[in-house]
Amino acid sequence: MPVPERVQRRSICPQDCKYRLFSVPTIILVVLLVVWAAGVTRMDWVLLHLIEWPSKQPRTDLLLLLRIWGSLWTWALIALVVRLQPKSIADLIDTPATRQWKTMLFTPAIAGAIAEGLKLLIRRERPSELEIYIFKAWSDQTWSTKGLGLPSSHAAVAFAGSVAISLLYPKLKVPAMVMAFGCAYTRVACGSHFPSDVVAGAAVGLITGLVVVRRPGGLVWQPAKPSGRQQG
Repeated sequence: MPVPERVQRRSICPQDCKYRLFSVPTIILVVLLVVWAAGVTRMDWVLLHLIEWPSKQPRTDLLLLLRIWGSLWTWALIALVVRLQPKSIADLIDTPATRQWKTMLFTPAIAGAIAEGLKLLIRRERPSELEIYIFKAWSDQTWSTKGLGLPSSHAAVAFAGSVAISLLYPKLKVPAMVMAFGCAYTRVACGSHFPSDVVAGAAVGLITGLVVVRRPGGLVWQPAKPSGRQQG
């Protein structure tokens, strides 16, 4: 008996997951090299002064929209919209609507939490008038991320959410990733982060998205194994 179309679509998941997870060490290595090179060559300061806005504030509504793409409030609203979508739309990508909205909410939330945790460990402060990296002492507000910038939480949230959109809704991957890169740009342009901060944040978001959204379905969804009758 031929395998139903639904089962055939699900059966390719393990290969896709293996490929995506295999790329994670490469992303980590590249980001570590970029962060190191940005400090050694002082490109962090060169790019910061080149991109930074004089007013350090978004100058248009579009730039403000790009900035809030890295806000969890934005993703909570997107998750609500996905949750309220008609059931027929959810069926088009072969996954329950409940799993979709949870993926859209929790993927960026997890990335943001990881970025905040890394800030507490790395403790590098945001850009200042001094042309050097400043690291906050462990005794100074040990459990507060105020004033810390590496990695950028906005970039982590933006890229994690955009990866989730790209995997759940492939036709939206280009605009979703454009918004993520735009968010990263605004974080440097407003003087809140070094370029290496947003590169590291983007990596956190990409890795979180690839790990959490294992396939169109989200939240480490595992394919249903076909029964014996279907295989025979």
